[in-house]
Amino acid sequence: MVGVSVNAPRWRSALAGVVAAVVVVAALAASTVRANAADAVVRPRTATRISTVDNPKLGRILVAGTTVYALTASTTPCRAACLKAWTPVLLPHGVKAPTAGAGVDRSKLATAAAATRGRQITYSGKRLYWFAHDTARGQVHGNMRNRWGTWSAVVVTATAPATDAPATAPPTDAPTTAPPATDAPATAPPAAAPPATEAPATAPPTEPPTTRPPSTTTPGTGGVAF
Repeated sequence: MVGVSVNAPRWRSALAGVVAAVVVVAALAASTVRANAADAVVRPRTATRISTVDNPKLGRILVAGTTVYALTASTTPCRAACLKAWTPVLLPHGVKAPTAGAGVDRSKLATAAAATRGRQITYSGKRLYWFAHDTARGQVHGNMRNRWGTWSAVVVTATAPATDAPATAPPTDAPTTAPPATDAPATAPPAAAPPATEAPATAPPTEPPTTRPPSTTTPGTGGVAF
């Protein structure tokens, strides 16, 4: 009994030391988790190049590694809780302007002062954000409406709905039509030559009548005159 009563305080003190050590380790772990969480929220993500990728439903959309979104804001500003899910697309420190990849209109790229610090990339005047649940290039999980407004992937070429080409009837040969028969124009019978007219018969010339001189009797010797 004496031995037990002597050793009991030692066990209690050892146990208290173990509990204290566990508490210290737990506190350190909790502080590490909080630090990491705070770092994940505060640490900015940056991009220098905005490019495009083809999405089968939306068409060609803007990406900076993963899909970027524009916000049509509500009356509730996007602050701490919002920025945990929607990270602003910032330029790295010292970079003056973003570069445009294939399919991106360079004239629409610009920057604006970020809500936290640095310069946030804009497109057509809209600030760009990443969504925390997009983990691969071209994924679009952030098209939604919530208390901060409407989030939309930035489409630069919309996909037109597929339409079947109208069936065309096979060509048909045009009916063959014989040209109308044309009769040779009737030709007038040759004009008949006018009947020959004979020159009027002319009476033969008439000789003037012979006039005999009047007979004279000469006295003869018998004879007769004829």
